[in-house]
Amino acid sequence: MRGLTIGLYGGTFDPPHQGHVHVAETAIAAAGLDQIWWLVSPQNPLKARSAPPVEDRMIAARRLAHNPRMVVSDLEARIAARYTIQTIEHLQARARGVRFILVIGGDSFDNLHRWRRWADIVRKVPILIVARPGFGLKGRLGPTARRFAGARVFEGSANTLKWRRGQAWTYVTARWRADSSTRLREQARKNKP
Repeated sequence: MRGLTIGLYGGTFDPPHQGHVHVAETAIAAAGLDQIWWLVSPQNPLKARSAPPVEDRMIAARRLAHNPRMVVSDLEARIAARYTIQTIEHLQARARGVRFILVIGGDSFDNLHRWRRWADIVRKVPILIVARPGFGLKGRLGPTARRFAGARVFEGSANTLKWRRGQAWTYVTARWRADSSTRLREQARKNKP
């Protein structure tokens, strides 16, 4: 694995959908990722709603992640990581020589300042943000963007993230996908007999 650039794309994926695939494919193309790991988290600490079992969500994610560069993983459950910073520190300690880039949607970037040790996350790994509907300008002007304004790498240079150690972020404005896990859960509830 030494020398690889790996995107870390965490989430509950409850359920996974084509919007997740879009974010992953956009990140691969923009940053020149060798792989992107879909880190299916046991539970998002910012969400009160309990997620279905990790195994079920991994099976569903694998049905969508057809690109050979996409790897669906239960790493966070195996290492008992509740927070992204724990996952990053675990991987950086054990996979020296691998470059990690955190991949998130614009909606997550807008809320990044609410994550545990969020400023440490920004300092430890470069971040690639993929535009999501409704979070274009809002995310780019939010608390994280303001605090780390000097660390912004402009979109045309997203492929340089792999050479940075952290404190660098870029916002990629690819076409939007309106898919939403929340909307899919609501539709499933309405369709239940």
